Amino acid sequence: MNELHPIEIDPNTFLRDHCSLPPLPRLISQIQQIMNSEEMNIAKVAELIKGDPALVAQILKVVNSAYYSLPKDIADIKFAIAYLGLNDVYRIVLSIAAVNTLEIKAENELNEFWAHSYFSALCAKYFSKKYHPQFAHYELWSAAILHDIGKLIYLKFFPEHYRELKKYSRDNGCLFSEAETHYSVYSSAYFGSLLCEHWRLAPKIRDACSSHGLDDLRSIDSDKTSKRFIHMICLANFVAVLAFDNLNTSVKEELSEAIMTSLNCSEEEFLVIMGDIYDLRIEVEKFT
Repeated sequence: MNELHPIEIDPNTFLRDHCSLPPLPRLISQIQQIMNSEEMNIAKVAELIKGDPALVAQILKVVNSAYYSLPKDIADIKFAIAYLGLNDVYRIVLSIAAVNTLEIKAENELNEFWAHSYFSALCAKYFSKKYHPQFAHYELWSAAILHDIGKLIYLKFFPEHYRELKKYSRDNGCLFSEAETHYSVYSSAYFGSLLCEHWRLAPKIRDACSSHGLDDLRSIDSDKTSKRFIHMICLANFVAVLAFDNLNTSVKEELSEAIMTSLNCSEEEFLVIMGDIYDLRIEVEKFT
């Protein structure tokens, strides 16, 4: 396929009419209501979550992963809430529910999405601890996991476009965004931002979905406190891509230079960082 036919959507009705998505599970709003009430009822939240055994299994897998690095495995969702706190568990539930609601049938693509997203979450936590230790790393989880969810919108509603974009990026060893530019189609970041509006996700998640590209990384002023969150998401995304994807030499050099400039670090410091990032790949393989 040498060209792709244009995608025509009305952003005001997309995901509502011609490409419709259901709302997020009622469980999300129920937990929010409990969190906003005067008395947080952990037992009630645990009972709500236990109504979906498959979701419980997914949550416990995340809770017991390297991202949280708990001293021992937790097998009960009530203990998970008591140990991590309701805010942390809510973010885990939200990220899992968002992906599950899309009902992606292509298992290999879904596994690839989870691998990159989880790797990005680990990398975001790494940068948070290294450069901003005062930052609450738990806030990074849902944004890091969902930053690339626009690709799943492509896969669900425009599978032919998605396959061709993936093929182009794979054949040329380039970024998915470069393939989008090559074919002059909507970006997955744009689809991600529309999804966030549709589901009314938190502003930080919306920013992560819409602003994690290479131009964003280059333009972010990380000295500004307000920009540090999205800076870590951008860095996490690109070091994960650099360590995991099959890129051509020029793209690797471009990414490396952009990351070093963004961190204001030397090549030696960058190589140490990437050594740490490569070590995290082991945890990604365990998780996926």
